[in-house]
Amino acid sequence: MIDQVEDADEAQDEDEAAAPPEGEAAPLSGDAARRTPWWRRYALPAVAALVLVVGVFLWWRAATDDQLSLADTRDEVLIAATQNIETMNTLDYREVDAGLAAWMDVTTGTLHDQLAQVGDDERQLLADQKKISTGKVVDAAVFAVDEEKATVVASVEVTVQDDAKPDEEPSLKRNRFTADLVNVDGEWLLESLEQVAVNIS
Repeated sequence: MIDQVEDADEAQDEDEAAAPPEGEAAPLSGDAARRTPWWRRYALPAVAALVLVVGVFLWWRAATDDQLSLADTRDEVLIAATQNIETMNTLDYREVDAGLAAWMDVTTGTLHDQLAQVGDDERQLLADQKKISTGKVVDAAVFAVDEEKATVVASVEVTVQDDAKPDEEPSLKRNRFTADLVNVDGEWLLESLEQVAVNIS
């Protein structure tokens, strides 16, 4: 009888030792562990992967937005430079004042100031030459650009009609120019325009 009581006490002690502390759940094993919901096992890796994908996407979109913005700016500069350079190579002796006003409209800075200083004598000389010049940009490239400034190189054909010699065919001149443009209140204007020497060898 005493042996049975002792055996019962030992079994109870083993059960108590195997039992988890009060308030804690017993660990799952065997079939119970295999019945753990799949989403618990994969939740943390899935969240980490999602965060990584979102981070990469946001970085790519920011980089792409910057590239698109710069490409749009480059296109705006090219269009403005083409129009402005053509304007600066166009003048009708019959409308000198209007031609000079058009030049001033597409320029800024020192170049604009120089045009503003063209006096009556120079205007009369342009009128007396009796020439009609029409500029056309046949090729242009943007060499440097940001949100405020840009540099463009352009090849220009200038057709010149000499009304002092009406029987002659118009002449064609080909020039190359480098131009610096500045963004003034959202409008790209010429800050400088210089003819580039073309070496023929």
